[in-house]
Amino acid sequence: MDFEGVLVYTEKKDSIKIEKGPDMKKVYRISKEKKIAGVCAGLGEYFNLDPVLLRALFIILTFVGGMGILAYIIMWIVLPVQDQERNAIVTTKRLYLSTVNKKIAGVCGGLGEFFDLDPVFFRVGFLVLVFLGGAGILLYIILWMIVPRKEGPYLQSPGQL
Repeated sequence: MDFEGVLVYTEKKDSIKIEKGPDMKKVYRISKEKKIAGVCAGLGEYFNLDPVLLRALFIILTFVGGMGILAYIIMWIVLPVQDQERNAIVTTKRLYLSTVNKKIAGVCGGLGEFFDLDPVFFRVGFLVLVFLGGAGILLYIILWMIVPRKEGPYLQSPGQL
């Protein structure tokens, strides 16, 4: 006998009523949006966050004590893969590589579109970081690897029409 739900005792003697509670939200790995195993995509959907932020967090945790890799591998093993297509409409604003405003890989253009700022600010920021020890190149390459390209029909820049 399966007793999922909440037990509610009534005033009648020896009477128990089982009421079905609200379904608990579950976390899955989403293989359709994966970079490695879909862990960050699943966590992003569960917490309503952009998976890029979670990927960056795992990378930072990897460089600070190595816990990022261990946590990722454990979640890779423990979290089930989502077998069915998602019916929910994703309302979280997502960071993508820009297909319209790109000079090298679309990282700065994508950041500009995400934050509604001119990508020039991000380009200057990366160049300043390059001259202050080279961190700008490493950060740009990491973002290039973890930020997804937007699927579907792309807008073309006026020069490509």
